[in-house]
Amino acid sequence: MNLPPTASDERLVPFAPAALRALVVFGAPVFAACVPSRKARQDRPVEQRPAFAASPAARIVAQETLWRGGGHVLTANKYPFAREQRILWPEAPHRDPDLALWTAICAWADRCPGTALVNNVGAAATIARAHAHLMPEQLPFLGALRERPAGPDLIDVPDGVQLVWKDVPFCLLGARGPAAARALAIWRLAEARMTAAWNVIVQDGVAWLYPRRLETPAPHFPYALGAAEVWGRWCYLDREPFDAATGVDLERALVAAGTPPL
Repeated sequence: MNLPPTASDERLVPFAPAALRALVVFGAPVFAACVPSRKARQDRPVEQRPAFAASPAARIVAQETLWRGGGHVLTANKYPFAREQRILWPEAPHRDPDLALWTAICAWADRCPGTALVNNVGAAATIARAHAHLMPEQLPFLGALRERPAGPDLIDVPDGVQLVWKDVPFCLLGARGPAAARALAIWRLAEARMTAAWNVIVQDGVAWLYPRRLETPAPHFPYALGAAEVWGRWCYLDREPFDAATGVDLERALVAAGTPPL
């Protein structure tokens, strides 16, 4: 498979948070990061965001390429929330990832090893075209949460894949297995999803799926909650809410933004 590179690239924008804090959420460690630079993002997901806006995706894919191959394009993230962060796009303008993109995402995260994060509109994405955030970082939050097996009745589970639930008061489903089989499981679970939006986190050989009912769970978290937060890095654009945040606030935000556990 023609995968994007995992090596560092001097063209990547450094992750330089103004401040960091460690917190505990559902008994597991998370990190809050104050990143005011992310205020500059175009069409940030706020209440006043218009229903339609000209997409910058075609320009980014054409002009900001770090690597191109296999129908995919890699670019830097101008407003990073992680170390050596880059973005993987399909060359074709798909709104949602196709199986080829999911396969590349899972294979890259395993090979690095690192993490891939996927948002869509309604779940913190600022651009509607399918894309994934890739970074050579792994965080401990998801791995530290207790889990239990999931039944096989949701999808035809690919060979080698195990479905698991995290034992938390919101829906967080994992697909654990080899990269190609895991990508197929995500693809099938996308068809089974009954919410318009979700976040996906791929790390440590597992894809974690967080279906959404609310984008911004204020007052518990005053911004659009995305895959970064479910991963364990809570991104604050302003110092006051960053300083005031507690683990209980973040627990309530995850419950409010997610859907009830099955």
